Amino acid sequence: MEKRYIEKFFDNMEQQKEYDVFNISLPITLIYKNNYNKNEQMFKQKYNLIHSDVDVLASLYFNGKELSPTELYSAIIFSSGGMTKVLKKLESLKYISRKENPNDKRSMLVKLEKSGEEILLNCLDDLIELKKETYNALTKKEREDLKRILKKITLSLS
Repeated sequence: MEKRYIEKFFDNMEQQKEYDVFNISLPITLIYKNNYNKNEQMFKQKYNLIHSDVDVLASLYFNGKELSPTELYSAIIFSSGGMTKVLKKLESLKYISRKENPNDKRSMLVKLEKSGEEILLNCLDDLIELKKETYNALTKKEREDLKRILKKITLSLS
């Protein structure tokens, strides 16, 4: 969406107060799409990975490095429908391994391997640089306020 259309949208919303909620939802949607597209491009070009691959690695990294499939489904952002495909890919790249769950012989545990942790940390470093481009438009206080507000909204979703 071009900047001139975005500005026109905000001007129109000032005139139509009944649509004020779109002053919040449209920017969030546009920011999400912009972030997603930039991330996906970087993941693919630099690491030959996609969002769902990085999401699984990050979920493992930030949640104890070893999860059951059920726990992993609960920790990820994308739908569980493609999980088997993602796990097979990551396992073939030696970023994760699967082992028998000692608490439930019917299931396997998914474990983040050192190579998976390393690739994830490299992805995160690159993501930080990408995000700086977007969020440097805000002051430090504005970033802190935005984090607090977004956390509050996000927690209200669950």
